[in-house]
Amino acid sequence: MVGTIKRAGIKGAVCALALWPCAAFADNGWSEAQRGAVLDLGKSKQVYGEKFNTPRPFSGPVLWAKQHTNVGLEKFDAAGGRAYQNQSGALAIQAYKDDAGIHSGHVQSVNSSQAYDGAPVVPGANGFSCTACYFETKARFPEAKGTWAAFWLLTPDLPSKRGHLEVDAIEYYGSSDKRGHHHTIHRWGPNEKKGHTQHNDYTGMNAIADFGWHTYGADLRGVATLGGKPAIVIYMDGKEVSRIAADADYFTRPFYFNLTLSINPKDTPATLPQTVLFDYVKVWK
Repeated sequence: MVGTIKRAGIKGAVCALALWPCAAFADNGWSEAQRGAVLDLGKSKQVYGEKFNTPRPFSGPVLWAKQHTNVGLEKFDAAGGRAYQNQSGALAIQAYKDDAGIHSGHVQSVNSSQAYDGAPVVPGANGFSCTACYFETKARFPEAKGTWAAFWLLTPDLPSKRGHLEVDAIEYYGSSDKRGHHHTIHRWGPNEKKGHTQHNDYTGMNAIADFGWHTYGADLRGVATLGGKPAIVIYMDGKEVSRIAADADYFTRPFYFNLTLSINPKDTPATLPQTVLFDYVKVWK
């Protein structure tokens, strides 16, 4: 999600929308051969849970707002801004427009010093990150054009020196692509081609088109495999969407989570305000 609109790898190289150019399905690295397989957490234990039952300041010690650069047509509000609300025990991130332009929000589980400057993370006490874990959120996306909501993961790092890894568990573009479950992995760094490499996938999911509550997850425990290599597996409602074989560092480096609502510069802007709701974030290790 870092400042780019993803491409979609689709079977037969058929695009869902001209807004998102296609990459051939055979070349994107993802497999849907086990689509529908049920999530098995086995002996994994829950190590993090945030239910957003009450309003949060998003100024630490675990969750922070506006630690990330703006990525769409909007500007992210700082902690305490109008973009962050509590609606019936859920985090509501609102995109709205005022005289200063379009605003929205971004919440993450480390601060900027931890994300980019190597400041230590003490999970659950001072930020949160997790290595070899399953990350899940329950969310309800807005039924609107131009919205770009996401649940995604990053490794704390200093990109100018070592680069970082990214796993986009779900990016959703609203009513312009009602069935579109977009998921991507990135490797960012100075030694990567054009600054980063990415593997994208698009899966049409009928259930997502109801704009109701669903769970979205990314499994980085390394217990699944593809072609003899450990695989990252993407889930929706506890069932596999697709998986991709990944290098070892995706399973040996800590990731933190991000909750974002942006306004898509490649789509007709939505009538504002629009809101994405997050009921919880949970992590198992």
